[in-house]
Amino acid sequence: MKPTAQKLSTFRYCKWRWLRFRRSWTDTRADRIPSWSRLYVRVYLRLLGLTLLAAAVPLVWLSFAPDTRNVWRALTALPGGVALPVVVLLAIPAIAAYQWMRPVWLDLVMVRERAIDFTGGRFNTRARESHSVIIGPLARTLNALAERMERLIAAQRDLTNGISHELRTPLARVRFALESLHEPSSAAEYEGALASIGQDVTELDELIDMSLTYARLEYSSLQSNLEPTVFAAWFDTQIDDATLLYADKEIVRNVEIDRALRVTMDKRLMSYAMRNLLRNASKYARARIQVGLSVRHGNVEIFVEDDGSGVPESERQRIFDAFVRLDRHTGGYGLGLAITQQVLRAHHGRIAVTDPRTLNGARFEMRWPAGTTT
Repeated sequence: MKPTAQKLSTFRYCKWRWLRFRRSWTDTRADRIPSWSRLYVRVYLRLLGLTLLAAAVPLVWLSFAPDTRNVWRALTALPGGVALPVVVLLAIPAIAAYQWMRPVWLDLVMVRERAIDFTGGRFNTRARESHSVIIGPLARTLNALAERMERLIAAQRDLTNGISHELRTPLARVRFALESLHEPSSAAEYEGALASIGQDVTELDELIDMSLTYARLEYSSLQSNLEPTVFAAWFDTQIDDATLLYADKEIVRNVEIDRALRVTMDKRLMSYAMRNLLRNASKYARARIQVGLSVRHGNVEIFVEDDGSGVPESERQRIFDAFVRLDRHTGGYGLGLAITQQVLRAHHGRIAVTDPRTLNGARFEMRWPAGTTT
């Protein structure tokens, strides 16, 4: 607008400003651009009304005072006469309205622009930090929303790419087995092709189930599924099941809590996280797995340590990303630790890989607020 305004004459420029001002006052569309002049005039008129009301009280009192003429002479003796108090009376609300509303208006325009960006899918933009008690919380909420949407979009993209990559191998095997079924050379080949298809279908079903679990944890909350649980009994059940499944490994438990202690958690998903750590430990452990349980400083602490080859320090953060596998010869889809991390985040906790303390392999530590009850 500025280059166009500079080419106009003074009269035409004033006319253009007047038309723009009038349009901002008469436009009633829902998507109209907010008008600073409209807001300012409304605030000014309200402040002016309050100022006149406040000034009316002493004026009424002076009108009944015996020395009213002396007051009037003092006002007329001022430079500019009575016009000076009138100008001051009109100017004070104008200045106050501008100083009060201009920062609020700039913050509102900024929030509106960021909301338009979010509507267009541009979640990488952020609202400017505002110290206003009105706009500040709104700006921070918009930024949190943008960060959440960015994370969800990234998770959806990673999930889609990972699933499409993982589907190729079992689908290729199914296609090959179907071609073998058209003209099997023997009954053994026929049975083998059917068994291969059944195994691949099972793997596909497991992949879909794990992907849906990962997506559900990323998009939803677990607050409604949290319940007090007798923690020692739950922990013993997990270790007993793992002892039966991985009979070739020695699993040593170390429980350091009151057997009657109750901990608030989602039993189903926390059981999944625990089973996943024990399953991973059984894959890489040579002979022994050590599992510990304790409650310190109001937090539940569980560790799973094995005597395997361990996790390189450079890979300790990356293994929690979806579809990341350090060893592709052990099977799986690389979603187990990613889901475990989501479970801990939903419980406001964390999981990490640390240096081993007793054995020489990998050590995983889970920690979340206990919310203990008795």
